[in-house]
Amino acid sequence: MNRFESVPVKGENVDKYVHATFYFVFTFFWFGYIKYKRALSLNKQLLYVFTGAVLYGILMEICQGLFTNDRSADLKDVVANTSGSAIAILLFWLINRQKK
Repeated sequence: MNRFESVPVKGENVDKYVHATFYFVFTFFWFGYIKYKRALSLNKQLLYVFTGAVLYGILMEICQGLFTNDRSADLKDVVANTSGSAIAILLFWLINRQKK
């Protein structure tokens, strides 16, 4: 049994908002690391971080489907993960665009 199944949550697909939030934070910190460790253009940094986050999310869903008995791969989770990462990337792009 999943630890969070007993937590009362109202609304449909609330877990998708959680996925999006986690991937927003994940992308935020990953971009922060890449920004200060790499000498790449902003657009390349954003592209690499976004691509990496999306591929990681897809890999995790595939692993859930293949290697667990109580969980399954869910395309909606991939969409939610990608949405969270995309929002973080857009926010970074807007902030850095205004600094010029």
